[in-house]
Amino acid sequence: MSIGSSDKHTIKLPRVSAAGLKKGNQINLDRVHDVFENLNCALDSGDTDALKSLFCQDAWLRDLLTLSWDFRTIHGIDKIAEYINDNAKRLHLRNVWPRKSGAYTPSIEEPEPTAGVEWAETMIDFETDIGRGSGMVRLVTDDAGKNVIFALNLALQELKGHEDNIKERRPHGGNNSLKGGSMQGNWQERREREKEFNDAEPFVLVIGAGQAGLEIGARLGRLDVPTLIIDRNARIGDNWRNRYRTLVTHDPVNYCHMPYLPFPPNWPMFTPKDKLGDWFEAYASIMELNVWTSTTIESAEYSDETKSWTVRIIRGDGPVIILCPHHIILATGHSGEPLVPKFNGQDKFRGTVYHTSQHQDASHDPSVKGKKVVVVGSGNSGHDISQNFYENGADVTMLQRSGTYVIGVEKGVHMQHSGIYDETGPPTEDADIYDQSLPLPVQFALKVHQTARIAEAEKEELDGLRRAGFALNFGVDNSGVTRLYLCKGGGYSIDVGCTKLIIDGKIKVHQSVDGIREFDEAGLVLADGKRLDADVVVLATGYDNMRTTARKILGDKVANRLMDVWDLNDEGEVNVIWRYSGHPGFWYMGGNLALCRMYSKFLALQIKASKEGLYTLPI
Repeated sequence: MSIGSSDKHTIKLPRVSAAGLKKGNQINLDRVHDVFENLNCALDSGDTDALKSLFCQDAWLRDLLTLSWDFRTIHGIDKIAEYINDNAKRLHLRNVWPRKSGAYTPSIEEPEPTAGVEWAETMIDFETDIGRGSGMVRLVTDDAGKNVIFALNLALQELKGHEDNIKERRPHGGNNSLKGGSMQGNWQERREREKEFNDAEPFVLVIGAGQAGLEIGARLGRLDVPTLIIDRNARIGDNWRNRYRTLVTHDPVNYCHMPYLPFPPNWPMFTPKDKLGDWFEAYASIMELNVWTSTTIESAEYSDETKSWTVRIIRGDGPVIILCPHHIILATGHSGEPLVPKFNGQDKFRGTVYHTSQHQDASHDPSVKGKKVVVVGSGNSGHDISQNFYENGADVTMLQRSGTYVIGVEKGVHMQHSGIYDETGPPTEDADIYDQSLPLPVQFALKVHQTARIAEAEKEELDGLRRAGFALNFGVDNSGVTRLYLCKGGGYSIDVGCTKLIIDGKIKVHQSVDGIREFDEAGLVLADGKRLDADVVVLATGYDNMRTTARKILGDKVANRLMDVWDLNDEGEVNVIWRYSGHPGFWYMGGNLALCRMYSKFLALQIKASKEGLYTLPI
């Protein structure tokens, strides 16, 4: 994955104030209410000039499925007014009002103390003819002293008449409430039939039972969309269990909750891989997800006439099963197939060469002690595997071509989530709305200041890395990890211990900007002619686009219609993932646990809307 078009979404935030929205140092609720009164009047009347008068010239709109079945970022007063009026009349956007209770009632905020940005912000609720939504509004005072909208976010949360079957809509549970009564089976008997799809076809087939597959399965299940999840592993959770022995999550627990079922309050801050695998297995059972393990796809064909798939599935050692879902979701991970470079002379090398995707655990090899290990790459995998080899007695060198952004779990990661995803934070559902409400270019601009604060807090560690010869890079425009994750899929390391080993000289770092020239019998020859002896070479060289996985599983005919995933489009939204893929009835689902939680809701709404005849293809 390459950075590609993401560079052009570097912006400089204007210095803005909310002076006209204050009463002393506090929010003036009457003035906030006036803005919303005028906004609702302009929406009802369809008056473009009245609508434009409510936004500042440099305003932003982020629309997540509300006014179109897409993710849209619109920048500039004229484009925003045109977009809203073109779509709000059709859907009758209305009743846009600030929250009266909870964590995000109207308040004056400085999102980053050094950014020179002050605004009044509030969570909002609204409705259209087909759904209800929430979002955020940021208000500022313009140069003429008028209170206007700087950023508006509209995020669809539910479809009218097709709400999640939770809380007051939860199932009754008694046998007498079951359709057809107990003569057609009790809960357990019905669940067995449901999991086997003996009586019906799945409307959705999900490929992959990791966090992406399970979270979209849970969302669809709560919307009564028949969904089957398949996985090639023998057990749910094996996608984590089968990774190297010392792996733990790099995100804190409060950021990682899964839909409807948060982690218990005694859950560890960073989850060991096997514990997370067991949680996935329990989650699938508790959420009544239909999962077939040890299952692969032999072939898949899509019919544009019937708008459905014909999928040949092999389950264990059984015969081929033919299913005809209307939708397929590829949920096999953030990335595609491993990128495994080939080097001149590699066949002469007497040692072992493999990609990080094949790494199990250095402790599995009793002969690893004293071996010379070169890890090619300095991102997350490179750090974790270098640490794993060192802790098992190997002599480890990390080969670095370019600078890497390093952030520590003890300081920096917690600073990223402070006040939102921590013990003091709001309910996760509200935190998600807040966290994704700003357009990504605005988020990135604010992250520049946050990244600088984190660097100051981690100055001792960063200076130690520099002294050890490790090259640092703080991302595009020094905006840190979020932009690297979304746009590049790498280039960073969330440190869980390797940094200290590098600083202390226990793991060596060697720079080679132009990489490897060739292998010889005993190691590597670098582009500058220097040599590194090696018994084992691990290629931490990343992964291809998710489209490569789609091609491998579903074939060229499907993949050729798909668009590439991740990076940013011209508007500044992430390409394709969680929304229209370029191929009807095919969706990509991926990301860390948090992004899967946030965006599984939007993907499930699109599929439910399709099932109910409400969805229209984005233009």
